Amino acid sequence: MTHRSGERVAAVLTFSGAMILALGSFGFFVVSVMVATGDERGEPVSVAIAGMAIGGGFLLLILAGVAGWVAINIGELREWARTVSLAAFVASVEGKLHGALIAARHAEDLLRRRAQASTWALRR
Repeated sequence: MTHRSGERVAAVLTFSGAMILALGSFGFFVVSVMVATGDERGEPVSVAIAGMAIGGGFLLLILAGVAGWVAINIGELREWARTVSLAAFVASVEGKLHGALIAARHAEDLLRRRAQASTWALRR
């Protein structure tokens, strides 16, 4: 099976990102153990920090697993990547058009309110 050099570079970079995520997960778990075994382990703030660190550690571990899976299967995901990138582009354009429409409506409402306020001031 032949791999293009671009696929190989993408796989190595994705796997490197997965390793960084796994190291971050380990760091979160270390922080949770440090907080849970410290002098103020019974305080509500310490419990909250430990809980958030455990949750963040598991989240980073899941993201590392997904990134590792993508790095291993990068050759099979080429068509999927094209589809997702096209969908992301379309969503970006749609979001910008939606933002422009909202800005135009807001400007119209602002001008309408100013016009009503100025005619009210002239009537007094």
